[in-house]
Amino acid sequence: MIRIVLAALSVLATPVGALAQAYPDKTIRIITGTQTGTSGDIAGRLLAQKLQVALGQTVVYESRPGANGQLSANHVKTLPADGYNILYVASSTIITGPLMSKTVGFDTFRDFTPISLAVGAPLYLVANSELGVDTTLGLIDYAKRNAGKLNYGSVGHGSVFHFQGEAMKAAAGIDMLHVPYTGANNANIIGDLLANRVQVYFPAYPATLAALPSGKIKLLGVFYDQRTKQRPDLPTVQEALPNLVAVPSWFGFMGPAGLPQPIVARLEAEVKKALDDPEVSKKLEDIGIVPVGSSAAEMASLMRRYTDELARLAKQVGIQPN
Repeated sequence: MIRIVLAALSVLATPVGALAQAYPDKTIRIITGTQTGTSGDIAGRLLAQKLQVALGQTVVYESRPGANGQLSANHVKTLPADGYNILYVASSTIITGPLMSKTVGFDTFRDFTPISLAVGAPLYLVANSELGVDTTLGLIDYAKRNAGKLNYGSVGHGSVFHFQGEAMKAAAGIDMLHVPYTGANNANIIGDLLANRVQVYFPAYPATLAALPSGKIKLLGVFYDQRTKQRPDLPTVQEALPNLVAVPSWFGFMGPAGLPQPIVARLEAEVKKALDDPEVSKKLEDIGIVPVGSSAAEMASLMRRYTDELARLAKQVGIQPN
């Protein structure tokens, strides 16, 4: 019994740095609530494969969808903070989710340790071609001349799409009716956009690209701080609306609260290396994803900034939590 107690005490007394040097020595689980088959999910799987090679251990990519990613987040927050249970999470889960749900079940800043904001997933501004507009400013002018006659779709109340629509309305001084769709059904929104039942939407690039050949929708701009490699000719919406509130649309890695800093640093470095790989970058860009690879400190700072900005926007435009 004495030997057992002494052995346990010796483990507790081992410096965190020494423990981190042995990391990893077993299977790592990357747990996500991202919907299977989406561009964010494809990016997560690709990065998991690269991390497996870099870390020299099996990396299991485990999908736990449901409740806008809240099920996976609540699961990870209860797991040991040892670097073997990592959350791959969307900004809609950890930023807009807690703002919009009184029962989200976690505190973004208390229950998790940021590792890296891995990739951006810009949203695009598209409109039904029957409006006859070709630019963001053209859409704004049309909306002002036809107040209350435009509908914009989103995958639900409090989603990044909903916030994006309200942010645009506030910045442009226009009126559009929000039409929330249940079940995060992007295909139904695109279908109604093509049929002109909704006139405006903010999809990710793959959904936009698939619908463009029909000629029934027009691509007007991208919600991002710079033009994308996919469409360098396409202006950002911010070029027309410099005062537009940034609505985060990205995916990143986090661990449970208390993840040791040396392990955070190792994972952060490996995520950056993976994203610096030209082959990885090309595959991501082909599906409309922007490689980022921030530091843990940068991710924490951006999370706080976005949370504060969107809380102010929600109050300004009257978006209420469920």
